[in-house]
Amino acid sequence: MNQNVNFIRALALLGVYQNARTEYGINVSQFSIPPSVFKNSMNLLPVNEMCIWLKELEQLTQDPDVILKMASKVDLDKVGSIGHWFFSGHDLASTIRRINMGVGCLQSGAHLTGAQVGHLMKWNYRNTAVDSDVKVHDSIRVAVLLTKVLRRYLGESYAPTRVMLQGSRDNQKLYEHYFGCEVVWNHSKTEVWLRSDLMLASNQQETNSKTQLAMGFSDLDVFMNMPNPNDHHKVIYEMIKYSCHYGLPTLARVSTLLGLSEQQFQRRLQNLGMNFTTVMGYVLSNSAVDLMRHSVPLNEVASRLGYTNLASFNRMFKKHRGLTPKQYIERFRLSG
Repeated sequence: MNQNVNFIRALALLGVYQNARTEYGINVSQFSIPPSVFKNSMNLLPVNEMCIWLKELEQLTQDPDVILKMASKVDLDKVGSIGHWFFSGHDLASTIRRINMGVGCLQSGAHLTGAQVGHLMKWNYRNTAVDSDVKVHDSIRVAVLLTKVLRRYLGESYAPTRVMLQGSRDNQKLYEHYFGCEVVWNHSKTEVWLRSDLMLASNQQETNSKTQLAMGFSDLDVFMNMPNPNDHHKVIYEMIKYSCHYGLPTLARVSTLLGLSEQQFQRRLQNLGMNFTTVMGYVLSNSAVDLMRHSVPLNEVASRLGYTNLASFNRMFKKHRGLTPKQYIERFRLSG
């Protein structure tokens, strides 16, 4: 690729997406990202697609503060199995550690760290993959999330010591009202400050934390599957999978998503010892198996992968798996 390709899970945008549709009456057809992307919160989408979506959201709502307003309405208890894992510890320190450790499985190129500076702990977020003209939206989104985590343990009225954000917005009072503290703009990264003594369990309120991992094997498989931006084989695999949301993957579509011409993409595939038809069949047959394991009817499996008729899907699957989809289900006793 001309540059490293980063991905983010639909989960990171889902709450804002759902709230914006409800609050502003936005029709999903007005977004360039297909609505099917948001049907599974664990779906991966390219970060550059997220950047386009953030620009569209501000344009459609005509509200520069839409991210703060919509992210503040997100319920952390409704983020699924990943949320259960994040909050399965007993105190704030273990939760911060899990979130810092797990952020790379939610969005590649992103880094969360905690820095002790005197009597303060500064929770820092960086993501160099986000376009400069939407960094403010991404920064606000993450600062709201981090503040919500702190309020889960320190009380709903808790106010950080200071919040540092990238980019700028004009409505300073709106942001200071939400965070309850001084908000500083045009910072090099996102930071949420708190007194370090608040990390002590004795200063925290009890939560309904789960005591064990609330994630099945299939959830764990998906969670761990985040491509390294330098792993071109896996990036191509995930980009072909993502392009299924637009219909049956084509060389032209995937090339565009990667920022390459068709000729450049074909040369890149050749250099990696791959060809488009073979790798596409590998991706689609793997995706089909995942859907079949979850009892998705075969006609719907075919449709989700972009096929307009079941016969074409059956031929592709048998070519790459040696069995028809029905035979595969019977042989491995899948419930689909």
